[in-house]
Amino acid sequence: MSGLGAGVKGAEMGRVVKWNRKARVAYVQCRTGKGNLQAWRHKIGKVENSECWKCGRNAETGNHVALVCTHGEDIGRRCSTWEDMDIRARWARKEKDEKAFYTVDLVQTFFSKIYLH
Repeated sequence: MSGLGAGVKGAEMGRVVKWNRKARVAYVQCRTGKGNLQAWRHKIGKVENSECWKCGRNAETGNHVALVCTHGEDIGRRCSTWEDMDIRARWARKEKDEKAFYTVDLVQTFFSKIYLH
């Protein structure tokens, strides 16, 4: 497989493709480090600084947003590495409604809550 999903286990399994658009976009931007991240926008001359607008402590890179920023803890981050996000036991939670059990993808839920401007 070549292109964006190369080497990304979750993408190769088709898992990310099934996510809602907001989660997919945030995931791809964080994973590639490009898009509406302050560090990327600073690099291409769109903004004056690369500082994270949520915590103000570090450059707003994809790794910072997805793995380090204190705001991530507030919105449900459960993984500390990209590899952790690919381990089913780390991201899958079984829940039950009135009819049956279903799996909730906690990584998708997390990326759905990320706002990149």
